[in-house]
Amino acid sequence: MNSARLSIDATFFAELMGELARRGQGRRESGAFLLTDRAHPADTLPQPVTAVAFYDDLDPACLTGGITFHATGYTALYARCRREGLRVSGDVHTHPYQRVGQSPTDANHPMVALDGHVALIAPRYAAGVTSAAELGVHVRHRGSWTSLYGPRAAEVVQIRDDRPAKTRAPAWRQLLAHLTMPQRRHRRNR
Repeated sequence: MNSARLSIDATFFAELMGELARRGQGRRESGAFLLTDRAHPADTLPQPVTAVAFYDDLDPACLTGGITFHATGYTALYARCRREGLRVSGDVHTHPYQRVGQSPTDANHPMVALDGHVALIAPRYAAGVTSAAELGVHVRHRGSWTSLYGPRAAEVVQIRDDRPAKTRAPAWRQLLAHLTMPQRRHRRNR
């Protein structure tokens, strides 16, 4: 499985990881459903993630150290999806430490047990996660899971930069412009 299944804007990804870390407070797991536009054909990959629904917004009592998500949370999730024209294409939750493999609980009791669903696991309660290669990416296929890590994970979940090209100047170019401007002014004053 080398084809991209989900794509996420880089800024959106950074904000998502930051919010998961904030909600977990460095001591408990947190998570969110990854939502895509229902108008985007389900079989056209990758599916662009356009919104998230945090577990604890849907079910305020679910962050118990692990995650204990109740039926009322699913009711709220699917009501939002109907109302906003969205579908659940994946989910992400955090683990402590570096391990991003599925636990037996993750594999046997997934948040969504449908083929094609993408379950992401972020290490270190999502603190400092900056790329898809750091995630465990687990794709449901024929009732079981295919797990991908490192570069293969980043192929399946693509982080893209949607900013206009002229605002994406490399950091070295911005630094060079900043450094050369004062020097020119300084020379003129001599």
